[in-house]
Amino acid sequence: MSDFVRDPRLQALIDKLEPGRVRRVTVAGFDGADVLVSLGGVGEEDREVGRIPEREVSIRRVDHPSEVFTVGQQIEAEEIGRRQGQLTLSARACENPDLRAFLTAIRPGDIVSGTVAGVHDFGVFLHLDGEPDGLCTGFVRVPDLRWSWIGHPSDVVEVGQRITGEVIMSETRDGQVAVSLKALL
Repeated sequence: MSDFVRDPRLQALIDKLEPGRVRRVTVAGFDGADVLVSLGGVGEEDREVGRIPEREVSIRRVDHPSEVFTVGQQIEAEEIGRRQGQLTLSARACENPDLRAFLTAIRPGDIVSGTVAGVHDFGVFLHLDGEPDGLCTGFVRVPDLRWSWIGHPSDVVEVGQRITGEVIMSETRDGQVAVSLKALL
């Protein structure tokens, strides 16, 4: 693991990106493209209402959340904060339980290995060891490939190559693990 002192502002941002508590909620209705959910309680008047914003409904593209959820349906959603006193949740973070389990087991500073799946101008996609079948969860940004300047990521890695890096961040809502190769150089 790299030994460096983090800027407290950066650490505060990273702490906010940590996976939140998972709650079992009931779909109460729709407010435009957002989903209103009941957080529980004994009587109807005692129930707190939360909100799943449109962008947090699903990893897949949907025109309206009613394509995914029905009123009365119980779902799991991750707490992501409060907006104007109302709890905001993400259903997309819990959509694939195997993916969520994989992502929450990975911590910043962990060393991971994987196979390069794609090399692009903006970075490198990785199939990480242990990720659920059919997914590609690892990503290395161009600045995290090497300490020295490179012309293109293909100057450093190629598709099919096995590589090892340090986890910068694991994100349940995007289903992605940010990896740094240069942290190990």
